[in-house]
Amino acid sequence: MPTCRIIAGPNGAGKTTFALTYLPEVGCRNFINADLIAAGLSPLAPERELVAASRLFLKEIESHIAIREDFAFETTLSGRSYLKLIKRLQNDGWIVELFYLALPSMEMS
Repeated sequence: MPTCRIIAGPNGAGKTTFALTYLPEVGCRNFINADLIAAGLSPLAPERELVAASRLFLKEIESHIAIREDFAFETTLSGRSYLKLIKRLQNDGWIVELFYLALPSMEMS
């Protein structure tokens, strides 16, 4: 069964650091991160490319789903679209693993 790993948490929780350490250990080679996509599109001003990066982020997720290839992505889990995605994947036979990185206080985010 293909696996989708969701690495979630507030800004500043260390999601990317966790992903870059953990994912290679479990053999997951496909990590989708909208912030890294934006930085790739515009290294000096990634904030200008957030909309384009979001589109590419969603397209990349769909491309891995289409070929049933393991992937992971990073998110703050804001919005309801992720719940729909999780249900869709589970109904299609995917394993979905959710890692939520919390911070001890809101001031740390």
